[in-house]
Amino acid sequence: MRLGLFLATVIGLAGAPHVSSAADASWPAVGALENGLSTSCGGGTVSTGPEWTAPARGQVDIKGNTLTFKSTSAIPNHSFTVDLRALNSDGSGKVVGIDKNNREFYLTFDPGSGARAFHMTYRLKACRRVYTPST
Repeated sequence: MRLGLFLATVIGLAGAPHVSSAADASWPAVGALENGLSTSCGGGTVSTGPEWTAPARGQVDIKGNTLTFKSTSAIPNHSFTVDLRALNSDGSGKVVGIDKNNREFYLTFDPGSGARAFHMTYRLKACRRVYTPST
């Protein structure tokens, strides 16, 4: 009888649809310099071009512990992916990403979940970009 119940449970779970994590989320976002235009912000985390001075429009997707920003802007190579496991249980904290040139950049989050702003900084630049949900 126990074996029958066990097999029924396993078979039932195998046929169950995939349920996404409650933390999964997607939203359109725009990244821009936090304090407006700055002449000291040329180059940066993801390319050496105008990414720091021009707004970057795109899509943020969080799936499990991974955040991906997929750029829809004309700015070259502006998309990035980071692992969110270093965040605190309230959603706050700082995570490290590596760009295509093996340079570190950092995303900082305030407490919360879902569609919200986050900040990007680069190890060798004083610039700070804020990515905010857009409509």
